Amino acid sequence: MSKKRDIDVSKEAGLIWQVANDVLRDIFQRTEYPDIIYPMVLIRRLECVLKEETESIENKFGSGISKMSKTVASKFIDDKLYSSVGFINTSGFTLQGLKDEGEKSIKNNFISYLNGFHSKRAKKDDPDQIQDVIKYSGIRKHIDKLNSNDILYSVIEEFANIQLEPRTVSNIKMGYIFEELIRRFSEANNSEAGEHYTPREVIDLMTHLLDIDERKLKDGELVTIYDPACGTGGMLTALKEFIETNVNDKANVRLYGQEVNDKTWSICEADLMIKGEDAKVVNGDTLFEDGFPNEKFDYMISNPPYGKSWSKIKKKVMANSNGRFDIGQPRSSDGQLLFTLHMLSKMKDPKKGGSSIAIVHNGSPLFSGDAGGGESTIRKHIIENDWLETIIALPTQLFYNTGIATYVWIVRNNKPDKRKGKIQLINAVDFWKPMKRSLGDKRRYIADKDVERIVQIHKDFKTTKYSKIYDLDDFAYRKVFLELEELDESGNQLYEKKEVTVAQNALTKILEATPEQIKKLKDKKSTEPDAFAFELKSESDFIEKYKTPDKEIIVSKKVDGNKLKLTAIINVPVIVKDTEIIPWKDDMSQWLNKEVEKKWTFISEKKGYEIPFTREFYVYQPLRKLETVLQEFKDLENGNMDKDIKGNTQLLNELGLQL
Repeated sequence: MSKKRDIDVSKEAGLIWQVANDVLRDIFQRTEYPDIIYPMVLIRRLECVLKEETESIENKFGSGISKMSKTVASKFIDDKLYSSVGFINTSGFTLQGLKDEGEKSIKNNFISYLNGFHSKRAKKDDPDQIQDVIKYSGIRKHIDKLNSNDILYSVIEEFANIQLEPRTVSNIKMGYIFEELIRRFSEANNSEAGEHYTPREVIDLMTHLLDIDERKLKDGELVTIYDPACGTGGMLTALKEFIETNVNDKANVRLYGQEVNDKTWSICEADLMIKGEDAKVVNGDTLFEDGFPNEKFDYMISNPPYGKSWSKIKKKVMANSNGRFDIGQPRSSDGQLLFTLHMLSKMKDPKKGGSSIAIVHNGSPLFSGDAGGGESTIRKHIIENDWLETIIALPTQLFYNTGIATYVWIVRNNKPDKRKGKIQLINAVDFWKPMKRSLGDKRRYIADKDVERIVQIHKDFKTTKYSKIYDLDDFAYRKVFLELEELDESGNQLYEKKEVTVAQNALTKILEATPEQIKKLKDKKSTEPDAFAFELKSESDFIEKYKTPDKEIIVSKKVDGNKLKLTAIINVPVIVKDTEIIPWKDDMSQWLNKEVEKKWTFISEKKGYEIPFTREFYVYQPLRKLETVLQEFKDLENGNMDKDIKGNTQLLNELGLQL
């Protein structure tokens, strides 16, 4: 297994966690705790950074500063701070200073303190990063409630005593502290956690599956990482950490992301600031507001929302697609494949190194959509370009807000030679351990050893119990459109009566018409070139009947106004429209002759792609004896769980009652 940083943050994270439980409890909802705790952690860290850096500036320029006026000295220090750490605070307060001022003016002073933070901006009109984070964190809307309940002072006092100075808490450790807090709050609010928090073991697996450790990175070499639905930024920072600990810690790794939820974006930005990351994370909707329209990236990793409707923004998305979604659009009830298309548009040219993508989907993108439809066309585009490398089926019940099946797709336009023209499916649904305590829908986790197993199966690239290798065409199929001729119970052709208009100067004798000609006439006018006409033996006869063994024709002439109208009622074969799905590698005619009993006529076909993952790994399990199941029910009712643990566990699984 790859190396990991072993940093203990339990003490610091525990102190901060305790503030929430001791001070905010009974006054705020648990879901509101992060609105206060996250920005307080950020501003405490920022003021600790400012304090150390200000001391460093004063030590370096002390003699010069002492000769300046107070105003000039303050501006001089601020300019140096902008250059070194990228932000300042002009309020004149610290958390300790707010505490020392006393409770009477704590509210107004705290507001001034928050307003005093400013980020360095390249242009005057550029947004103030820190102020945006504070704004979207939601802390300002809670100040009145904090103050009226006499706990604003207590919160400030507690955070003033938490030591987060860079000399004792490095950026890496500070990042781990913040990540730990995000994890704890996400798990505590488990019903909402999945919206922006992906379990760490899933992220670890995805970072390993990108095979970055096989790349030879030079010192200072630029590596770009992108997440179009970055949430709190966990995937971005985890992938950077993987590169620094397993590939080259001197590589120049730059992070890019976009997040639509204001509050989640503020958490991500706070996390990146705390870690000292020079990252670019845009607040906006990736689908219609591409934050990086001209950028391409080396690695992309994401867990976008799935099963989420995009119908309300569809018009806006397509108006601002810039070609990203021209390949095809998924159904409006589920926009997750739009993120895949967006990431494909961000791939570098293979001649310039290409790109690799790891993305989480539910089962829908594997098979939803008909041949020629949006989803199938997107799969076709990915597979026929030979970009799909691997799909891994994860255990269910891994995520906090859903227990459904999920899959990791590995997509790259720079496949190694041994993988070209091939697709690997890995069935890792049984690679899990039970959680000691359920967290919302999360009842399972992937242990480190199981992550290692999955990664090794991927690297081995062999057909085993858990891995299968396919050609690209194995997932292609024909949807064939046919016309079938109906037969009666005796196996004879069925006919139906059809009235057709007949031209008066008809040349073709009706009795000479073949069944195929009659069939063609069914939906055509007699004036069309390929439609045959009828010759009447005697126009003076009102009705002429001609009978043959296989058809009956009745010809009529009627006066419609001043025009003579001739019609024929003919018996035509009963035709039924049909569609058949045929594996692409199979011979179509042979397949139809074998599988379709009725006489068929080929009309047209469409090529589609689907990945029937579950079917490929299906293993038949015979039904257990009824007596055994009934006895297990009795054991459960009597509380005799230990009589047959294995049997009871199986029964519980079948009932969806996993303990």
